[in-house]
Amino acid sequence: MARVETVLQEHSVPEGILLRRYSYLLRFLCTGALAGAGAGLVGAAFRLALTEGDLWRNSLLTWARGIPLWGWLALPFLGALAGGLAGWLTSLAPETAGSGIPHVEAVLINLRRLVWWRVIPVKFIAGALAIGAGLSLGPEGPAVQMGAAAGKAVSDGFGRSKTEELHLIACGAGAGLAAAFNAPLAGVVFVLEELRRNFSPYALGGALVASVVADMVSRHILGPLPTFRLIEAWPVLPLTTLPVFLVLGVLAGILGAVFNWSLLASLELGDRLNRFPRWLRALLILFLAGILGYFLPEVLGGGHLLAEEALAGKVAWTLIPLLFVVKFLLTMISNSAGVPGGIFLPLLVLGALLGSLVGQVSGLLIPAFQGMVPAFAMIGMAAYFVAILRLPLTGVVLIIEMTGSYRHIVLLLFTCMIAYLVVETLGSRPAYEMLLERDLARARVEAEPSPVGKMLMLDFAVEAGSDACGRLVRDLELPPDCLLVTIRRKGREIIPRGNTSIQEGDHLAVITPEERAAEICHELSGVTRCKFQQKLQRL
Repeated sequence: MARVETVLQEHSVPEGILLRRYSYLLRFLCTGALAGAGAGLVGAAFRLALTEGDLWRNSLLTWARGIPLWGWLALPFLGALAGGLAGWLTSLAPETAGSGIPHVEAVLINLRRLVWWRVIPVKFIAGALAIGAGLSLGPEGPAVQMGAAAGKAVSDGFGRSKTEELHLIACGAGAGLAAAFNAPLAGVVFVLEELRRNFSPYALGGALVASVVADMVSRHILGPLPTFRLIEAWPVLPLTTLPVFLVLGVLAGILGAVFNWSLLASLELGDRLNRFPRWLRALLILFLAGILGYFLPEVLGGGHLLAEEALAGKVAWTLIPLLFVVKFLLTMISNSAGVPGGIFLPLLVLGALLGSLVGQVSGLLIPAFQGMVPAFAMIGMAAYFVAILRLPLTGVVLIIEMTGSYRHIVLLLFTCMIAYLVVETLGSRPAYEMLLERDLARARVEAEPSPVGKMLMLDFAVEAGSDACGRLVRDLELPPDCLLVTIRRKGREIIPRGNTSIQEGDHLAVITPEERAAEICHELSGVTRCKFQQKLQRL
C-alpha cells in the first residue's frame, strides 16, 4: 500500500499547476460568457429586424394587390433597391457574402482573417435588407458569423492569446446559432461537431457558457417560447409507422443530395456572373424574386411562417409539390446573389414540407395514420437537415429544441439515420464541406498576403476506416513541406517515431508553410478520411 501511495504522489500534478489551470479556465469561461452575451444581443436584434422585414413585405403585398394595374411592380421595385444596397454593402466586406459559416471555419484553421468591426455591421444591415426584401435565405448563417465576430471582439478587447482567441471565435459562433433558434444545446453541439471537433474543457465549457448566455439574452428580448409556436398537440406515433418513416428517410436523402449538387451549381453560376457588379446581380435577382412573391408570397424570405403552417398540417398536400419546387429554386437563385444569408432555415422549411407531404399521403392511404402530420413534418425537418449538412447530433438536438418536443426521439433518430446512409451512398458531400473546400481552392488567389516563411501548426483527426489507421509513421507518405511533430491520443501527447503506429481517433499535429496549407489539407484528406472543414485546427 505504501508503494502505491508513493507512485501516486510521484505522478500527481503539483498544486500550483492545478491552480493555474483552474484560474485560466475560469478566466476563459468569463470571456466566453461575454462573447455569448454579444452574440445573443446581435442575434436577437437580427431576428427582430427580419421579423419587421417580413411584416413590411406582407403589408406591401396587401396594399399592392389593391392596385391591379401596376401594384405587382411595387415589391420588385423596392426589393431591387434593397438588393442593390445589400450588394454594394457586401462588396465592402466580401467575406460576409453567403452563409458565413465556411468563412468562420476557415478562420478557425487560420486561413482567413476575421475583421469583427467590419463583419458585424455589414452582415447585419446587408442581411436584413436582402432577406427582408424576399431572398430565400435564413438568419442562422449571419448569426453564426456575427457571433464569431463578437468572440473576436472580446478577444481583442482583453488581449487574449491566439489559442484562446480561436476558442472564443468558435464559442461565439455556437452562441450565434443558439440565439438564432433559441437552441442553446444545439449551439454547443454545433461547436463540438462542426467547428472544433474537440471535447476539451475549453471547447465544451466555453461553448456551453456562451450558448446559455446567448440564449438567455435572446429569450429576454424575444420571449421564452420555442422557435415554432403553433404546435399544440403531438400525437403518439406507433411503431407501425416505421415503414413510412423509412420512405421519408430515403426521400430526404435523395433530395438532400440534389440540394447539395444544386447548391454547388448555384455558386458556379454566381462565379460566371462575377463580371457584373455584385450590387447589380443582387438587384436583378431581388427584382425577379419580387415578381414571384407577388403570386406566391409564401416562398419569400426565410420561410418561418410556411414552416409553422407545414408543422400544423395547414398546407394542402396538393400544393406542397409546387411550394417545394419553387422554394428550392428560389433558395438556389438567392444563394447565387452573393449577399449575406444562411441555408439552415430554407432547408428546414423544405424538410417540413417534405415530411408534411409524406404524412398527409400516408394518412390518405392508411386511415390510422391520419392526424400525425405535425410529427411527420418535424421529423422531415431533421432528416433533411442531416442529409444536407451531415450533422446528425446538431440536427436532432436543434429540431427538438425548436419544436419543444422529444417524444418521437426513436423515430427521429431512425429517419435521420436512413437519410444519412442514403446520401452517403449517393456520394454527395456535406454542404459546408463543399463550400469550404471551394473557398480554400481559391485561397492562393484571394487570400490576403502573409509574411514569407510563416508556419502553421495544423491538426488532423484520424477517422475510422481511413488509410492512416494501423499504419506506421514511416509508411504514412506525408506530402512535402509537411512535418509530423506530435500525436495526441486520449489526452496524451506522443512524440512520433518511425515505428509509431497510427490509431483511430489520433490527432496528428503537423507543421507546414502557410502558403501550402490549403494544398496539404487536400492531399491529407484521403489519408485521414476526416471531413475537410474539421481536420484543421490551430493548436
